[in-house]
Amino acid sequence: MSEKDPLLERQQLYAGSLEKGNSAGGGLYTKGQANAQRAILQGKRILVTRTREQAGALSERLLALGAIPVEFPTIRIVPPRNWDSLDWALGRLFPASTENDGHRDCPYAWLIFTSVNGAHICCERLLERGYDLQTMCPVRVAAIGPATAAALTRYGIYPDLVPDIYVAESVAAALIHDSQQRGESLQGKRILLPRAAEARNVLVTELQKAGAVVDEVTAYTTVSVASDDQQGREIMKLLQRRELDIITFTSSSTVRNFMQWLRSCTIDDTFLHNSPLKIACIGPITSQTARELGLDVDIEAREFTIDGLVEAIARASLADVPPQREE
Repeated sequence: MSEKDPLLERQQLYAGSLEKGNSAGGGLYTKGQANAQRAILQGKRILVTRTREQAGALSERLLALGAIPVEFPTIRIVPPRNWDSLDWALGRLFPASTENDGHRDCPYAWLIFTSVNGAHICCERLLERGYDLQTMCPVRVAAIGPATAAALTRYGIYPDLVPDIYVAESVAAALIHDSQQRGESLQGKRILLPRAAEARNVLVTELQKAGAVVDEVTAYTTVSVASDDQQGREIMKLLQRRELDIITFTSSSTVRNFMQWLRSCTIDDTFLHNSPLKIACIGPITSQTARELGLDVDIEAREFTIDGLVEAIARASLADVPPQREE
């Protein structure tokens, strides 16, 4: 008996959840729409460039709508080579209790997570070093969006703040607004920001303008994994034969590393512009990076999440379908 295709298996499981009106995307599609929704992306080949560990979440949603996901991870998340700085900063969240009433002073006013990867790496590192996350000092926690908030919740950490728009600029604005609402200021407040080494500077800059002292610590690095191997050559063939319908990008790093890989293949990349191939991005920051690297962005999610990206792709595909003539 042949080995079962894991992507096909995910499609069957996810389709079953749609029939029950309980999509993994939190009810993006209702029970009554299930059959029709499955055909929205029927037969479309969609390139998924997320990390290997995270690609499945996007692929299963695309599969449920009839698409054929082609997973081609362009990045890999690498923990710090030297943990000293991160260990020291995270360890400060667990000061010893005073003898009188168990009160613990907290050196940080805020702990900010700007990605699922950062939340996962920091929490796992603390657990590995023997910390009980429930004994963390009373620091306020901010998450850049619902996915990051959900990742923290799995560790028993419940964010105090999630901005309405899931970008760094909104995190800074939300912290400033929150302080004003409580009659306080960020002036002199210390904030811990463990995040990717390649992250944009805007969050740190805006918080510093508000008077905060930001301890920015590298929690991980994003490195390229796309290469001129068998998988890379197969993807190139699909691109050159115009057999891919959509390329998805879920972060600026996925765009940068995809383009780095493409240009390392030393081929004419005009097919990216002179074909029906569409570029779909998870939000404006990723779209901006894509445009800076010479790509035309056709689809941009309104909500900067995986579900938002899938919904944007579905909407665009529906718009491409000519209206049916009534009988």
